[in-house]
Amino acid sequence: MPVHLEPITFSGERITIGVAVVPADGSAPRVISTLLPDPLEQVFGQYGKHLFSLAGGVIADLQAFLATGGALAAWEPAMQGVYAGKIVPTRNTSLAAIVKSALTHSSLFSAKANDSTIQLDAAERSLNKFQEEIKKLVVASREGMKIRFNQRMALYGGKTKTPITYVGTHLAINLAALDTTMTAHSQQRDAAHRKINQLLALREIVIGHKQDHLMIGMWTPKRELTKHQEELFDAYTTELEFASNKAGVEYVLADGGVDTKMAASPFAKKILADA
Repeated sequence: MPVHLEPITFSGERITIGVAVVPADGSAPRVISTLLPDPLEQVFGQYGKHLFSLAGGVIADLQAFLATGGALAAWEPAMQGVYAGKIVPTRNTSLAAIVKSALTHSSLFSAKANDSTIQLDAAERSLNKFQEEIKKLVVASREGMKIRFNQRMALYGGKTKTPITYVGTHLAINLAALDTTMTAHSQQRDAAHRKINQLLALREIVIGHKQDHLMIGMWTPKRELTKHQEELFDAYTTELEFASNKAGVEYVLADGGVDTKMAASPFAKKILADA
């Protein structure tokens, strides 16, 4: 289902700001942003930044609505000038293919988003290397703890299981990547919100926790940022830290600009203390 917004309320002229995908197998719903800040600024000037921020709020609201069991057809925007589009079923079983098709056919602004798939893959590989560094530090001290990494949990009542970075006795951690030098940075932010929601879903199932210590780790690879990219990074990290704190999830920013091993060390120590 696409989500439309009128930059000038009641003008009738609309743009698509996001696409919601609800898998039929019961796995986690996704709301993907179709917007990129640079093209928005080229079209709307200074107002483009405000429009991008407004769209992010709408997408976060819809993501939270769906993640807490809301039906796609029942969602109603909380503000004027925002409209739910037509719900379209698909027989495609590949979520990645569905997302790519939805972005391609629903929004002019997402035309460049297809190119971002390569960047997202690169970001995921960087995140996996960081996770492996944490695991290596932990396993060097306690071999038996390696089975606690990448545990797949049935979080939403369906058959599909979602991988969580670490699930232990008293602690659960999810890692997410954020690199604003990539055009896919808004999708990375959206993925981080989903990973916070995945941690919250652990509270609804039995995972053997005596304490409910949840943690989101934001991995930021080494990068040189422009002023605009730095502003985006500050805005995203502030937003994600606020969302984490509100949900009772510990927020940790892991800076890869110093040293990967040093960035991994605090996470390894937390895990090793999770007897």
